[in-house]
Amino acid sequence: MANDITRMLGASNYSYLFNNNSAKRQNSISSLWSNYGSFQSNAANNLAALTEVRQNSAAVIESYNEAKDTFYTGFDDAMSELKESAGKVKNLDFNVGENAITKTEVTDENGEVVKDENGNAITKTTYSETMQNALDTVKDFISDYNDALSFLKDHSPISSRIERTANNFADTTYRASIYESIGINVGSDGTLSIDEEKLANSIVNDPDKVSNVLGERGLASKAENHVDNANAQRDSLFPSAKTMLGKQLEQAEIYTGSGFIEMESVSEIGNLINMMF
Repeated sequence: MANDITRMLGASNYSYLFNNNSAKRQNSISSLWSNYGSFQSNAANNLAALTEVRQNSAAVIESYNEAKDTFYTGFDDAMSELKESAGKVKNLDFNVGENAITKTEVTDENGEVVKDENGNAITKTTYSETMQNALDTVKDFISDYNDALSFLKDHSPISSRIERTANNFADTTYRASIYESIGINVGSDGTLSIDEEKLANSIVNDPDKVSNVLGERGLASKAENHVDNANAQRDSLFPSAKTMLGKQLEQAEIYTGSGFIEMESVSEIGNLINMMF
């Protein structure tokens, strides 16, 4: 044990501390305490610095975990909502009947027909219950599709897997002309919007086409496939902590583990010396 203390305190040779020469013993004790005082002061400074590093490293890991949890919460919500709304479109009957759209002229309080600046009568369009349900169902689906696409695009800088998944959802641009033929417009980034009047007329005039474009063999089915593919690689979308944090994580692992505990034990050396002398 004496050799251990000698090594820790940097002394050249303290073996004579344990002989019967009281003068030498007393001088050596004074020297030992002096060396320990200097060592303890340095250790305290190192321990303070190490404590700060430990706290910063722990904060880095905590931030990573929070970002990861936030991503997966948003991802799961977006995929779940899109899968549900796509399923409703796939099962939707677009045969709403020929009288699903009604247009009436707008009149004022005197019963006179209201006209626009060009002298044309202003009309009001109303939909039957089945038509309104069809439009609302498609609107919800389009909204959920855009939300999923936007979520993935917003997070695509995080990893190449997320970027590729976002690009899969943006493939609506490949069939833009087909979607637009029934009233679903496609932006350059793959997002979708609805021309309600055109879509309603398409549903009335050619419900089978609308069903083919949007339903079981169309966009809704494609959306479900995108969701299934995204969910299949869910756990590998967000990069590992080591990939994202690199050396910072290695530092955190060191300073939140045994290294910190070992440094704290420096303060106990004084107690050891008291026990021996």
